[in-house]
Amino acid sequence: MVAVALVHSTALMMERLPEKPPAWLIRGERTFAYPHKDWRKPRVWCLAFFTDRHARAGQRKIIGVGSVFPGRRSGTYERALLTRDFTALPIPLPLVDLEDAMGASRRFLGDDGRMSPAAGDKLLSAVRNLRPELNETLDDLESSLGANPPTGQEGEQRSLEKDALGTLLETFGTDRDPLEAWQQPLSGDEPRSRSVPFVEGLPALRQIEDQQIVHDYMRFPGMQGEDAVQVGWRIYRRNSESPHRLFVYNANRTNAETVMGVDMIYVNEQARSVAMVQYKRMRQSGRGWVYWHDATGERELKRMEAVDNECKAEEERARAGQKGSTLGDPRLVSTPSMVKLCRTTPFMMNSAALIPGMYLTREHFWELLQRPEADGPSGGTRIVEESVPRYLNNTTFTTLLRDGWIGTRGTGWDYVIHLIRESLAAGGPGSVVVGMHRSEVPPGNRRVN
Repeated sequence: MVAVALVHSTALMMERLPEKPPAWLIRGERTFAYPHKDWRKPRVWCLAFFTDRHARAGQRKIIGVGSVFPGRRSGTYERALLTRDFTALPIPLPLVDLEDAMGASRRFLGDDGRMSPAAGDKLLSAVRNLRPELNETLDDLESSLGANPPTGQEGEQRSLEKDALGTLLETFGTDRDPLEAWQQPLSGDEPRSRSVPFVEGLPALRQIEDQQIVHDYMRFPGMQGEDAVQVGWRIYRRNSESPHRLFVYNANRTNAETVMGVDMIYVNEQARSVAMVQYKRMRQSGRGWVYWHDATGERELKRMEAVDNECKAEEERARAGQKGSTLGDPRLVSTPSMVKLCRTTPFMMNSAALIPGMYLTREHFWELLQRPEADGPSGGTRIVEESVPRYLNNTTFTTLLRDGWIGTRGTGWDYVIHLIRESLAAGGPGSVVVGMHRSEVPPGNRRVN
């Protein structure tokens, strides 16, 4: 059963919703400022009936159907309301015509927002009976809103990509609300999955304000973009006046069933800082959680070590040549490679929560693998969750990363940016989530001259 909402349209919605949306807006997706209303929780995509918001509630008429997602409050009196798949009714349907079929639930016809399940079901049935010509449209809306979340290996992969994007948003200093609006992307009439990036299921390219941004988001620093296979793009701002922009790239070129993990990369152009996180899944073993280190994990660890060593060498060469000096720009960790050990988690729709996990530097991760307790009882190398004495949690990690205390500095930037360009190319790894923070304003904890 889908959630049903009654939306009393604002004057701007009355004017804009019936218009043919621009071709670049997927499924006619638009965002409106809407009078604040505490919608029933959880906040989910709803099948919506739009009315004309007549001053007298008894004279209101349904003018269209579509789907909506309620954003959080954007001011004292307003919230952002995301709308899409709007279809106008050729002949408006008066709400009073629905009262008999609604029975005791008729009182909700004067309400606003998501209806109770019983009232929503009655409203949907009443409209179907009175306007059978809408059945096909309503069937399509119900089908798109009732899609089940991905499960199994694919669901695990989407969870990691969602966590990577949520971490980027948290580091950037904005709400993780967009994650709640995820829906299974469609290809024609069928859901798409497997090699589709998580970001493709999010609202499309909101908060783009001019053509220059459209130009920018297609290009990574120094890369005149040849679009890689299966790459999703989104742009976010902290608010409409903020100079901070987060360009998010989600590349996924391999079926989810064969991808081992996710690489999360955070790039801060102003600070010339890059940090990279390799996700490692822990599996449940008895009552505890365990990460098993295999040959693939060892190869990845060697690659991370090579990147870190090259960044150190670049910094030493720069210091010796007095070029790109990093004096006065300290880091707690000046190498880019880190690991996040996280529990295997099923994919949760309508949730912006990050996966609980342990962030470790590459050196710390390697040391844990050398400890005596890393030897498995039947062979193999492992890290038991309860045996890790110290680590960075989500809050500490994103705070240090946001304020520029973690990541490359100086000439190491050029080397790592080159690697990122390669990872975004068609021959890159299976799953990469990149966030590029662009601003003329320094990150936190810096004195502005």
